[in-house]
Amino acid sequence: MTEDELIAKQQLEIENQKAIIANNEALKNELIGRFFNIGQPLNDNVLKFDKGQMIWCFTVVELIQLINTKP
Repeated sequence: MTEDELIAKQQLEIENQKAIIANNEALKNELIGRFFNIGQPLNDNVLKFDKGQMIWCFTVVELIQLINTKP
């Protein structure tokens, strides 16, 4: 493989990774929104979650926020 071919292959992989990261960022925001948007458990709790369920939800949100989506 020539140097130019290697560089082109690496650039294609970088661009692919950027697209994956952007998609993951959107998915991460959607997941967090599911917990905080109007009517969800961590906003007004219209689903009537008990304290244990609320703690579980908050723990899941904390884990989601730890996902690194910055290149």
